This record gives sequence, C-alpha cells and structure tokens, in this order.
Amino acid sequence: MNEHVTREILWNIPVSFIIIMYALLVPTIAAFAYAGWRWYRLVSLGQSDYRIDQPARRLMLTLRDAIGQGNVIRESWGWMHYSFYVAFIGLTIGTTIVLINSDIKMLADWLGYPFYFYYGDFYLVFKAAMDTFFLMLIVGVLAEGARRALRRPSLLDDPPAPKMRDNLENRLGYWFPMSLLALAGLTGLMLEGARINATKPDFTAWAYVGRVIGQIEGALGAGATYHRWLWITHVLLVYALFISFPFTKLRHFILGPLNLLFRNLGPRGRLAPIKEFENAETFGVSQVEQYTWKQLLDMAACLECGRCTINCPTVSTGKALNPKHLVMVQREHLLDKAPFLLAAKANRNGAKAPSWSGADMITEVATEQVIWGCTTCGWCEEGCPVGIEHIQRIVDMRRHQVLMESKFPQEATGAFKGIEIQGNPWGLAQEKRAEWAKDLEIPRMADVEKADDIDVLYWVGCAGAYDERNQKVSRAFASLMQQAGVKFAILGTEETCTGDPARRLGNEYLYATVAQQNVETLNRYKPRRIVTQCPHCFHNLKNEYPDFGGTFEVTHEAEFIDELIRAGRLRPRREIQQRVTYHDPCYMARHNRKWDGARAALRAIPGSEVAEVEQSKNRTFCCGAGGGCMWKEEHEGTRINQKRFDQLSEAKPETIAVGCPFCMTMLEDALKSRSLEESMRVRDLSELVAESTGAQRK
Repeated sequence: MNEHVTREILWNIPVSFIIIMYALLVPTIAAFAYAGWRWYRLVSLGQSDYRIDQPARRLMLTLRDAIGQGNVIRESWGWMHYSFYVAFIGLTIGTTIVLINSDIKMLADWLGYPFYFYYGDFYLVFKAAMDTFFLMLIVGVLAEGARRALRRPSLLDDPPAPKMRDNLENRLGYWFPMSLLALAGLTGLMLEGARINATKPDFTAWAYVGRVIGQIEGALGAGATYHRWLWITHVLLVYALFISFPFTKLRHFILGPLNLLFRNLGPRGRLAPIKEFENAETFGVSQVEQYTWKQLLDMAACLECGRCTINCPTVSTGKALNPKHLVMVQREHLLDKAPFLLAAKANRNGAKAPSWSGADMITEVATEQVIWGCTTCGWCEEGCPVGIEHIQRIVDMRRHQVLMESKFPQEATGAFKGIEIQGNPWGLAQEKRAEWAKDLEIPRMADVEKADDIDVLYWVGCAGAYDERNQKVSRAFASLMQQAGVKFAILGTEETCTGDPARRLGNEYLYATVAQQNVETLNRYKPRRIVTQCPHCFHNLKNEYPDFGGTFEVTHEAEFIDELIRAGRLRPRREIQQRVTYHDPCYMARHNRKWDGARAALRAIPGSEVAEVEQSKNRTFCCGAGGGCMWKEEHEGTRINQKRFDQLSEAKPETIAVGCPFCMTMLEDALKSRSLEESMRVRDLSELVAESTGAQRK
C-alpha cells in the first residue's frame, strides 16, 4: 500500500489550539461524572430489584436493541433516528481511529513499537465512510427537525406545562442538542473540504462530499487561515455537544442502553407480587421513592418519543391516560422531591430532614383518572425503544388505592365481592359453574380414578362457564376435543376465577387468596397439561402462578386446535365461504407472542379467506376489556371497542374471529351498536373449526 496516501493529523493547527482541545477534556469528563453521580443518587432512592441475572443474554439484547436500534427501525419514520444514530457511532469510531494513529502512535513509538495504519487503501475507505457518516448525520437531523417543525405528530406532544419543571433541560428541549449535532456534522465536512482546498492532495476521489465542499470554499477564497479557525470552531461545537449530553434530552443516549440492560427478562405482562405480603406495613406505591430503582431509571431513560402511544387504546380514544406523559410527570415529580429525599437519606441517623409538602403523586401528579384508565394491553411496553415498564408502575398505584385507601371505581365492587364469595366476578352461584357441560359427559377431576389417565385439564374460565354467549364457545371447544379423542376433564365447582381482574385492578390480597387456592387444587391433581380459551387465564396460570408455587404447562385453544389439526386428529372438511379477520387478544399476541396457531387453524378451514389488518399480531389493538376494565365503565372519550371494531372493519370481513371471551363480548357489543348483525358476525375460533369439522354443539 502507498504510505503517502494519507494526511498529516493536526495539520495547520497551532499548539495553543491543541492545548485547548485537550484541556476541554477535563470539563467534559467532569460534566459526565457529575451527571452520572446525580442520576445514580436519584435512582438509588428506589427500592431493591434484582436485575443482574443472565448477564450474557442481557448484553446481547442490549447490543441488538441499543446499538442495533432493533426497536427504533420498526416504525416508518425510524430511519431518521437510525440515520443520525449510526452516523454518530460511526463518527465516534472514526475519531477514535484518528486518536489511535496520533496519540497512541506517539506512545507506541516512544515504547519502541511502531504502530500506524492511517494510510493507503484503509485511509481511502475511511474517508469515504466518514463522508457518508457526516452526510447521514446531517440528513437524519434535518429530517427529524422538519418532522417536528412542519408536521409535528401528536405523539410528540408534551404534558401540560404546569406539570413540567422550568429547568434547563426542558427549556432547551431537543432543538438545542439536535442543532449542535447538525452543526458538528456540517463543520466536520467543511473542515475536510477546507483541508483539501488548502493542501490539494492527488487522492480526493474517495472524499466524495469533502472535495465538492472544498471546491466551493476555494471559489470563495478560503485558505489555510480559514481552515485553522474552522478547526477550532468544529472542536468547540463537538465539545459543546458532548457536554450537553447529560444535561439535555440526549441523556437517553446513555441511560437508554443502560435501561435496556436491566430490562425485565421474565414473561411479558407478568406482575410482580408484593414482597413479604404478610409483614408489609404498606401496599403498593403512593410515593415516588416507593418505586424500585429500575422504575426510577425508567423515568430518567425516557426519550419522550411517544412510541408508547401509537396503539395505546386510551390515547387513541381521547382518555386521560397517556403513558408517555405519565412517565414524564413522574420524573418531574422525582426531581422536585429529590432534595427532600436526599436530605432525609443523609440525615437518617441525625437531625430531622425537611418533610415534603408538595404535590401528591397519585391524585395530583398522575391523577386517578389516569391510573384507572389502563387496560394493561402492553402496547406502551411493546412500542418503547428503551424498555420502560409502564404496567407495573400503574398497577402499583392501583394497589395502594385499593389496599390502603379503599378507593377504586365503584363498578369494581361487584367484581371483587363476586370473586371473593362465589369465585367469579359476576357473583353467580359457584355450584352452577359446570352447568354449561351438563349434557356433554365431560368427567370432573374429582371423579377420575387416576388423574394420570387424563391428558388435558380443561380450564374453562369464568366467562366460559357463566356467560351465555361464551358458554357456546366452551361447548364448541369441548366438542372438538371429544371429536379428536383427547382425554380431558374439568374441575367443575373446584375451579374458581384465576383472580386476573382483581390483580389488574389492584386488589392483590384477593388475587393472592384465589391464586393460592387454585394452585393448591391444581397441585393436588398434578395435570400434565392445562388448556383454556381465555388468554387471561392462560397468562395467569402460566406466567404468574409460579410465584405462588404452581408451575404448569398451559396451552391456549388456538395453539391446541392447530396442534390437533396438524396431527390429523381434527379434519376441517366443510367449507365456510367467508372472509375472516382474526382479532389478536393482547394477552396472547403481545404478552405471550403467540399468533400463528390461530391463523393456521383458520386457513385449514376450506373456503375461508383470512384477511389481516394493520393492527394485528404483536401490534394488535385492545378490545377495551383488559386490566379489569371489563368490570368498569368508560367515562371518557370514545369507547375502545368501537375503535377496534372500526379497525377490523377495514378488512371488510364477514366474520371477525376471536380467541378470548372478553374480546367476544366487547366486539359483539360494538357490532350490535352499529346494527350490523345481518352482515357480520363475531365468532370464536373454536366455533368456526367445530362447524367445519362437524363437531359443533348447540
């Protein structure tokens, strides 16, 4: 390789400028150290939370989603952020390469180990890469700026001004640091052009942007002096950018990957139980410092992008809850309260610290409308690129309201009492739980001589047992299993509500009671496998009951039916000439990543045409019943089930297929409200397959 194909590093730069460059490292490092210590102190105010298990997996996922921008590029406009993010990383690596070939080279030469590779083909490729990165940085930042200035989307809206602190970060917003990014990139290209113009090297073809800028600068009379002052300007802009990182919105560049590193690696949507329930003096969270350190880190890491709101059912239907705003106002509240908390921590064994007399976190910062609006559908966590866990923070506040204040939506009272007394949220008689199956000759586990003879325990769920419409689904599903020769049984009156509505509504004590009861029952029979048509039952039995001593193999009806069809035990033969669109339940598709089985089963039905909508699979839109909302009224905005029905109607289906009893109820209500019963139907997957196989029971 030609060692003359290179450039002199720090050409034309006086010693005084070089001293300034290195001297500025001190305040830059100090700024990062100060900000890091400040946020560490704030985050450490939170409660303990073990987040250092599976280090290798954590690191790989962080590299994928932080460095690889895995969650950013999913959205159509994500290319803007991806462009300047990749460019920034590339330019940082490029600057490091220059550092290695200058400062490190001098040290290596002094030690007698010559070290230099900044020449020849490597240098030419390096120049082309750096020009590309500079261009990507500028284009990405300008595109993002245009998006914010010309057609600012609602997802970028800020919370009400009174809830935001009047501090430097909020005053500067994103405009200041993004402007510094663009100016640093522009002056970097101009600097390269000025050097090419002044030195006129023979090998400029690879610097395809810099050489054009150099020609323009030369035509305007620029020379070595211009290059020198442009160099110091570029250096000062770069340092201003770096120093601004920890004190502006760009801090997510550091805290975002850190938050991803400590993400929840357990099942999605799983709620953590209250620690030491029997001995706890308080339940839930009413003070910001009662959150875990990870939940406080969530607040610090939020980049305010609004991706959590894209398919949020409450945002889409005009309700008070906006998950982005909730995280932001709680962060502002933490910053307001921090001096008092830090003083109390410092004076733990000494003088009494000043007490907090500011806003109440639940009633004034978050507001009760917000915390009771959540359907726990999980889109906020699905959309968040930095791994913020919204659902737990909301349920934690609900737990405090229910268990400490006895404050909750009035409509939920009946559900709580029904679960407590009769084992179902409708409060219907427990002895009638198995009446739906009275003529189907389904054995009960208590009557089976050997539990080992049973392949599957059918967990019917409250809706499948009591709701007249969903009883038809239970009968269809049971008929399918009988047709397939599955040896199954039910618990009958021994089955009670899994407690899902109680837990999501914050009544953790009631949930723990029924969960423990169900676990004891199931552990007594030790079922090989549990199958259910209810995603909420599925999620609790599979993902949350292990915290109460019950670990079971659990399957949803969609996956089980698909399995039976693939095994040849079910054979859909009768044609159903209909256009069908499948509504993915949040607790199956989003929380448990299961959506293929339902579609495979539908496609196995002769004559059926499966049509998709944009909001499907892991991007599904909530029906409005999750989070205990099935048992309370919507008092704000438009109804969520109406919004979802409109989305599904875009596929022009004749049948909307569902795989959840709550979704069945909500979508049928929407259908009836539009008086479309004659042209469209809502049917469970089991009903459609049973009709095609001839197993349908009335």
